[in-house]
Amino acid sequence: MKIFMALIILSTSLNVGAQNKIELKTYRFAGLKKDDSMWSGIYTAKSGKIYIGLCTHADAANFYEFDPLTEKMEHIADLTIFKGERGSGIRTSGKIHVTFVEDKSGNIYFGDFCEDNGPECIDPSSYRGAHWFKFDPKSRILTNIGLISQNSGLLGMAIDPERGRLYGLAEDGHLYMYDLNKGITTDKGRVDDWDICRTIVADGKGNIYGAFPVNRIWKYNPETDRTYDLKNVLVPNDPNVSPRTMSNPQIDRKTLWRILRWKPDEKVFYGITNADSRLFKFDPYEGNEGSMAPLALMCADRYLNGDKKKIPIATLAFAIADNNKIYFAPVTTVAFDYSAESWDVRDERQFTSRLNNKKQPPLSVLVEYDINSGNRKELGSLITGDGREVFGLGGACYSHLDNKLYFAGAVREDDPKYIAGQIDETWNYCMMLMSYDLSSGK
Repeated sequence: MKIFMALIILSTSLNVGAQNKIELKTYRFAGLKKDDSMWSGIYTAKSGKIYIGLCTHADAANFYEFDPLTEKMEHIADLTIFKGERGSGIRTSGKIHVTFVEDKSGNIYFGDFCEDNGPECIDPSSYRGAHWFKFDPKSRILTNIGLISQNSGLLGMAIDPERGRLYGLAEDGHLYMYDLNKGITTDKGRVDDWDICRTIVADGKGNIYGAFPVNRIWKYNPETDRTYDLKNVLVPNDPNVSPRTMSNPQIDRKTLWRILRWKPDEKVFYGITNADSRLFKFDPYEGNEGSMAPLALMCADRYLNGDKKKIPIATLAFAIADNNKIYFAPVTTVAFDYSAESWDVRDERQFTSRLNNKKQPPLSVLVEYDINSGNRKELGSLITGDGREVFGLGGACYSHLDNKLYFAGAVREDDPKYIAGQIDETWNYCMMLMSYDLSSGK
């Protein structure tokens, strides 16, 4: 009887966070483009406006601007139209997969890529290449400023505003640099192999960092124009967690960091690991190479005391607010990849579904970490104001204008007018921008 009661208490404690509901205000994207996914592409500019890049498999990447003060959503560009690709029978620019960056004058930059956008009968070599883009918010002009690569687009991006340089990590594992003053793109060489890191970052001195298997970190130093691997600083990961794919278990995304942000007042990075959504602090200036400190698991509460193999791969919905707290929105079940176009994700979903013994929607919860106290707690499950489930989220940012968190991702959709895709051939969804007011908790 005592054991039975203890199990009830344990079960209750693990699920109390999920019983709380956090209502998010929703905003539809302008233009009814029916974008079906989003990865990393959300950024709050110094002006307070939010820039979002959405993706559509076999179609177009779309670029949006949102003003938190007026709540106006504007569609800036459909990249297939902007680049003259639509109707040409070629592979198209279907993804913006990078976090937008900003120069000292307030101009916004990003890069695109194709990946698997286009029917298989269309020759992949027909793609006209990935490019750098500049958007001037004052003139409202979007400019294609140069070719990155003929075949490989960007998965991660960073900026060195002092030197006027853009950096992009491409699908081919190469680091590309664009000199804003000279208008020249330079291939800095291969820094990565499959699976490519999704987030590269710049510190306060213009050094660029990325992760590569297994648990390793590379650094590009602009002073020496040299890229090298850190020998003694590793991405913290649990070796007991299963690989994402058994076809190449050591060359695996789970051994990389998922996302991280620079915190200029502390001069450190905070980030999330892929495998178990572990929060870490990376100080690039401590000692010869820097230091790494694991802090807390940011996965949903239900996994904290259970089998770590069941923790879904981390999302990209990560933000640091002005209250010195970190917010992360993991999913509660299975791997999340919207309509799951890639076979390795489908395999992973089947594996995690078997571990959980049933097919379940990938719902999102919000987890908070207080940097000052070190306290971590799950705030609750995310729903929309009209009661719809929030599925996986592809990105998050904080707005200083209204003290709100903003998320972009998949929401359950019942109206055929807005349905953009279907998760696991079961749950219809659309893409939405959502906000959570940290001042009022709404």
